[in-house]
Amino acid sequence: MEGKEQKYPLFLGVDVGTTNVRSFIFNSLGEVLGQSFRGLTIHKPKPEMAEEDTEEIWKATLETMRDSMKTSGVSASDVAMVSFSAQMHGVSMIDRDGKPLTRLLTWLDLRAAKQCERLSQIMGSYEIYSRTGGPPLFIYPLAKILWFKENLPEKFKRCHKLLSAKDYVMYRMFGEPYLDRSVASGSQLLNVHDLRWDEMILELVEIDQDKLPTLRGETEVVGEIPREVSECTGLKRGTPVVLGASDAALSNIGLGAVEEGIAAINLGSSGAIRVLSDKPFIDEDERARFFCYYAAQGRWLPGGAINNAGIVLRWFRDVFGEPEVRDALKLGVDPYEVITKKAAKVKPGSEGLVMVPFFAGERFPVRDPKAKGVLFGLTLAHGRAHVIRAIMESVTYTLRWIMEIMEKQGVTIKEIRIGGGGARSSLWRQIAADVLGRTVVHTEVEEASALGAAMLAAISLGLYRDLEDASKGMVKAVSRHEPDLEAHQRYTSMFGVYKRLYETLREFYDELQRI
Repeated sequence: MEGKEQKYPLFLGVDVGTTNVRSFIFNSLGEVLGQSFRGLTIHKPKPEMAEEDTEEIWKATLETMRDSMKTSGVSASDVAMVSFSAQMHGVSMIDRDGKPLTRLLTWLDLRAAKQCERLSQIMGSYEIYSRTGGPPLFIYPLAKILWFKENLPEKFKRCHKLLSAKDYVMYRMFGEPYLDRSVASGSQLLNVHDLRWDEMILELVEIDQDKLPTLRGETEVVGEIPREVSECTGLKRGTPVVLGASDAALSNIGLGAVEEGIAAINLGSSGAIRVLSDKPFIDEDERARFFCYYAAQGRWLPGGAINNAGIVLRWFRDVFGEPEVRDALKLGVDPYEVITKKAAKVKPGSEGLVMVPFFAGERFPVRDPKAKGVLFGLTLAHGRAHVIRAIMESVTYTLRWIMEIMEKQGVTIKEIRIGGGGARSSLWRQIAADVLGRTVVHTEVEEASALGAAMLAAISLGLYRDLEDASKGMVKAVSRHEPDLEAHQRYTSMFGVYKRLYETLREFYDELQRI
């Protein structure tokens, strides 16, 4: 890339996400030299289904690796290592010949809701949570495996391996389904304390450990680029491959949120707030209001993910945003730039307008699939700009709710690193600083998970000692937003209204469900 020095060695970071596969060539300073994206098809034959074709994931991985090499213009011999980030919570069935028996059921797939409830009744939801770090949610492979057994019994009898996206890619590359403990900890099958497959959980669904992938270390070299992959991608045959970690963990790492007191927020279609901890961190409240997964390098990842972040602003754009889209086309800019510019003209607190943004139910901290969106406080003085700002503020209120729960359990958060598409908005970054009352830092590389994968490769190679050292060398802060005290006080009052409003509405959600 123009203006970037080729500081050797170079690393290829591959992020096998839910909606895209992305590959980047990074130099040793964390600068992007080449990149490539491929969208993935999410198949929804029925409303409750959300599946992906594992073969499409594999092809997209090879294609983006190849194209990132081309766009970088670097020599294959300059790439010292390849490392992988990957989506969590997906599972598919593979037969003995390596052929998929099912598509990959992603975290968006709703079919295992009944199985999740039954598992909680059999063992107890808090017992499962305290062992695995995963609260009682249908997103996890544990419930999906039970769904396979009950709804696809003939295919389950033929099932040789139960694989997520990353271990399927490893299986295609090396003939062995390697999986890091970071992605595995998002399955509800791994004991988050000893980082081994949990025998009691496996007995619960009556599956043998042999059906699961082979666990390996996140900075471990699991193989070398074979001839076939070399020919497809342009990488040098024999280039070492590091397994890497989950996209969630690597987002924190790629944002530089690796020290105590620093949290990471992701503002994508969905959102999340997470910290790294040097020990497993479980909610003492039986409501299990945050998760705790394994991250990497002897660190764990307590936090909470939310369904409703940028997707709510996208809803506004798609349903009401024709004027903004039209103006954006004239100006040659992104429609969100026009949309958020309007919101910037409104004072913090949206002049008394507050939204409960649970358009797609919500995961954390309330775990309420029945929840709906509500816009409260409308007057004749409110306009489009107020609604836009209320959306942006409400998403940040949910993240504050999770943050406060974690802080009450002993987590310290002094600074926020922010990433994802929503973080491109300077306004949203300032709203985050003002709502959360913390300094918010934006970093140079937007695709933090891919950078995090490259950082693990750099540690594996010995270029950096540990996560803190790699963060100092490869993560660059480009802006800082300090909280405005007056705005923070106003937001604190609005946040209280937001929480009480949700609690009041819960009985109406149940009533709507019955109509």
